[in-house]
Amino acid sequence: MKQVEGTVIAVHGPLVRVQIGDRTLVMASRRRLNWVGGIPRSARLVVGDRVTAEMSAEDGVVVSVGARENSLCRAAPHSGRPQLLAANVDQALLVFASSRPEPKRGLLDRFLAACHTAEIEAIITVNKIDLGMDEIDQWLPIYEDLGYEVLRVSARTGWGLGRVKRRLVGKTTLFCGPSGAGKSSLLNSVYPGFRLKVGSISDATGKGRHTTTRAELMPLPYGGFVVDTPGLKEFGVFDASDADLALAFPEIAAEVPGCRFSDCSHVHEPDCAVRAAVEDGIIDAVRFASYLKIRDQDD
Repeated sequence: MKQVEGTVIAVHGPLVRVQIGDRTLVMASRRRLNWVGGIPRSARLVVGDRVTAEMSAEDGVVVSVGARENSLCRAAPHSGRPQLLAANVDQALLVFASSRPEPKRGLLDRFLAACHTAEIEAIITVNKIDLGMDEIDQWLPIYEDLGYEVLRVSARTGWGLGRVKRRLVGKTTLFCGPSGAGKSSLLNSVYPGFRLKVGSISDATGKGRHTTTRAELMPLPYGGFVVDTPGLKEFGVFDASDADLALAFPEIAAEVPGCRFSDCSHVHEPDCAVRAAVEDGIIDAVRFASYLKIRDQDD
């Protein structure tokens, strides 16, 4: 038997699809995998994992997994258990619609906090700008002032797609966001060869319908990979300490040293510099509410 290196591009229950050079093979994995660098907290293969397979003719089995540079993880709804979306990602495009469905700032803040915790660069991507930007432009500058890159695009008209394509070259990019935001349409516009199914918006609820059912790593013809993920209605930030979470909100982290108490909860203590900054408009009230909800999500 010979050993070859590859990358997991999809997971199908006990089987995985592995890209080995220009070939894609479906194979199982050993029950006891060798996790290089130690067993991670979620010891299951995930899209983006770099693996070693033992090959016999055209049949293979995954025997070891390389150390993960990073992994984007969420707390699964109801159970709170870690649910990995992908590993070894360079950047994440957080795709929201300018309207239909209405963008939820709380969900965006959760994505941003999770990316910060995983040390993955986050790029806010607003799709469907052809439907109008009046509402979302009232608060997008808050994120731009915090240093986040914001891409305004329209998959339907092609506006802004050049900036997206330049961002993808030579990198592994995770596309995530709520159902109906247009992730599949945007990916098809970036590279029509993907031929992804495109969903619609429910007239009754105004919410998107799922089209992507599992995460999948797909190569780009001009270099790089994209990870398409199912639409996410909920996103719990998993296992972030209070200190890490504060750092994920840089405007809050900047005010924390001014609090009278080192363990200030920023809820009821006197002389809280964070609450004072919210009252003075230095910290956006919606962002502060997001911070508190994420911190207290397990309470």
